[in-house]
Amino acid sequence: MSARNVLESQQSVHAATAGRRAAGCWKLATGQALSLRPNSHGVLQIAQGQAWVTLRGALADLPGAAVDHVLQPGEQLTVAPGQHVVMEAWNPQGSAEAVAFRWDALPASALTRPASQAARDWECGVVQPLRDLGQALGQGGRALGTALAGVAGAGGRFAAGLARFALLRIAAPLQRRTV
Repeated sequence: MSARNVLESQQSVHAATAGRRAAGCWKLATGQALSLRPNSHGVLQIAQGQAWVTLRGALADLPGAAVDHVLQPGEQLTVAPGQHVVMEAWNPQGSAEAVAFRWDALPASALTRPASQAARDWECGVVQPLRDLGQALGQGGRALGTALAGVAGAGGRFAAGLARFALLRIAAPLQRRTV
């Protein structure tokens, strides 16, 4: 599976349906791992948290050898086509902080020209938190709607039960009088 396919599976539904390529920031929660096998050159950059990254195929003289890296915020790792990257959140103090990272595929012409740091900072510091907020508000709205529907259903069942009880209380004395 290519890096693009893996990252698009984590990207929001709106971006995937809009046909945009995988770009931007993603989050990796503690206890989750991510495997990348890019088809082209790319840069993995950590925006928040610490990540333990294992890079296979990094040493040409030792086929199959792996190199481990612990990347801090702001650090990046260039990955060549054919290399295999496995990444997970690294929290030695036991904190549950997620790792926010960027994966940018680099075309051959872009290998000599790095992307603007200000643009990366804007994407990771403003745009991604706004996307997260929008998703959280959407999930909160859906949860509230579900709760209100449950309360309305319970209220309806209560009203029906109360009406049945009242009818039985009224009907029982009337039946005794007619007998």
